[in-house]
Amino acid sequence: MNPEILSAMTAFARTAELRSISGAAAALGVTPAAMSQTIRKLEARLGARLFERTTRSVNLTEAGRAYWERVAPLLAGLAEATDDLQTQASMPGGLLRITLPMVTGQLLIEPLLSEFHQLHPHITLELAYQDALVDIVKEGFDAGIRLGESLQRDMIALPLTREFRLRTYAAPGYLAQHGTPQVPADLLQHRCINYRMATSGALYRWEFLEKRRIVSLAVHGPLIVNHWMTMVEAAAQGLGLCHTVPEAAAPHVAQGRLVEVLAHYSPSFDGLYIYHPRRQQLPVKTRVFIDFLRGRMGQPSRETGLHQP
Repeated sequence: MNPEILSAMTAFARTAELRSISGAAAALGVTPAAMSQTIRKLEARLGARLFERTTRSVNLTEAGRAYWERVAPLLAGLAEATDDLQTQASMPGGLLRITLPMVTGQLLIEPLLSEFHQLHPHITLELAYQDALVDIVKEGFDAGIRLGESLQRDMIALPLTREFRLRTYAAPGYLAQHGTPQVPADLLQHRCINYRMATSGALYRWEFLEKRRIVSLAVHGPLIVNHWMTMVEAAAQGLGLCHTVPEAAAPHVAQGRLVEVLAHYSPSFDGLYIYHPRRQQLPVKTRVFIDFLRGRMGQPSRETGLHQP
């Protein structure tokens, strides 16, 4: 439909409702002269006179009344549809798809699922555990959670956690049998649990802080995994050492199944961010999820644009 016709129908309907051209003009924010001209153009297009006008009154003609009876329900339906959409847009609801690494989901998100559902029961949350980086726009995700250093360009990102440290752990029984490494190079003589990275397919080189710089080390051992929690569990069983974030090892440390080694060589890295495509208006469901996570993790309301190289 020609937008000009819809505008003219609205002008006609408001005039018919108020029985006043000046009143309809005021309601629609135009001048009475412009309103009169719009009505005349509509009448010319329809080939029928819609109003009988006098100096004191504006009344529908027989054709005008017939047209009003057809037009009024249509315009009311459009208004109702618009109101419904605006209401839905202002309420958090619908399917919210998030891509994130499995260890992040298990350690940080899963403990909060019940609380989030209680606060926002109309949001269906889909968590896609993917250690490999994905194109969130192409894959249809609303947002993603990744380390700051791995984020895609042209994204809006907000920090979820502070910087984190990678630490090295081993079971007390393993250390009693094989000795405790004193410097990172000692690991070349130890059994280490390797992690294969999903994005590149390469084995992760363990990273340490030595003389104020990050150094990496290729280690060897009896097991290669692609899941951080499996690596930690294997270390707790005494298969070898593991290199991971403290949150992953914390339950085993608390039970005495793992102890930290090489603490003075622990490097720090940028924390986790939640990110979404750059757009003019963020959907309500995405905004409330971001606000919820950042509120639980004590982060300030600050965005970071990651569009620079």
